[in-house]
Amino acid sequence: MPKRQHQPYAAGGNSGWSIGSGSLTADGQTELLKDLGRHLQKTYQNVLKEPAPDRIKHLLERLEKSHHEDDEDR
Repeated sequence: MPKRQHQPYAAGGNSGWSIGSGSLTADGQTELLKDLGRHLQKTYQNVLKEPAPDRIKHLLERLEKSHHEDDEDR
């Protein structure tokens, strides 16, 4: 069986899919994006309330410590 080539979406490239917003005004596009955001928040609100896994917490603590040390060096 031939292997599939992984082709991630290129930055700024949107070929291959569309939400059909090209004919909307700037205000219409803004409202569409706001509505999409509200829908995503509603759908995933329970996931957003879950605590981060310990591994992620430790990585964030290391990143914050590193960032703080960089600020002190300046």
